[in-house]
Parts: sequence; structure tokens; C-alpha cells
Amino acid sequence: MTIPLATYIPEEVVCLIGGVLPVEGFVDGTFIKITKDMMPFTSIRSTDGVVSRIYNNDQTYTVEITLHSGSRSNDVLTKFWQLDELSQKGKFPLFIKDGSGSDLFFSGSSWIESPASITKGSGFEPRTWTLKATQVAINIGGNNGESEIIEDLLNIASSVLPGLGGLL
Repeated sequence: MTIPLATYIPEEVVCLIGGVLPVEGFVDGTFIKITKDMMPFTSIRSTDGVVSRIYNNDQTYTVEITLHSGSRSNDVLTKFWQLDELSQKGKFPLFIKDGSGSDLFFSGSSWIESPASITKGSGFEPRTWTLKATQVAINIGGNNGESEIIEDLLNIASSVLPGLGGLL
């Protein structure tokens, strides 16, 4: 029996805003964090032991991107934030892919929820940008290195299913 070897390469994580602008200058450590804002089901239990669940079709995610203060991507994110403040038209697609694995996140509509704080110190300080994302396709995958093309296509196709619910 062969034991698969998982390999993760941080340099192969790609993050594109607006479909074409690469985000660069990530900090060492955790540099992207994606969290679903609200779980689809809330369970409640009655006094007689019956369990019911309430469905909430909330498809928003919070994306935190942490860059070092010397990253030019801070300027790009600032421009999107300023555009949104002035015109309310600062939404953009967001694409995040782990090139060494099967993690995938795509949002058709994202915006800067809150800009990074400015801190100054004796080195490059971290700057964390908080984005909100909707119209999401997501695959939470692995890095086992033995992924097949068919499996990748199935993962991508199935990640789009939640977004199609509003169209059906």
C-alpha cells in the first residue's frame, strides 16, 4: 500500500482581484483566511426531544488578506476601497487558488469591507484587509499530489452548485 505524500507550496497560492490583478507581498504565516459568515442550518431541540433545523440561504464569506506594509497590492486594494466609498461601484471578482492543491475560491462580487490599519515599526508591518464576498464557488480540498483531472473538474463543478440555487 502506497501512502500518499501531501505537499503544500505557499508560493503557488494565487490571488487575483478584478480577474487580472495579482495580489502579492503576503506575510510569512497565515496570509489568507476565508470564513463563511453564516452556516446554512441552525438546529433547535424542543422540550420533547424533537430536533428541527432552520435553513438560511446566506452566501456571504469574509476573506482576510494579510500583506506586509511594503506590498504594492496595498495600493491596489486602497484604490478599490476608495472607488467604492466614492461611487459605490468598487465591487470586483476575487479568485484564490492553491496551485499545489485543490483549494479553490471564486467570488463574482467582492468588496473591501474594511481597509487595513496603518502601523509603523522597525520593519515591514502586517496589514490585514477584510473583504466580503458573495456569488461564491468554493472547494475545500487537499494537497495529496495525486489529483486526477476528472476529480479536479468534478470539484470545480460541484463548488458552483450552491450559487446555482438562486437561479433555479
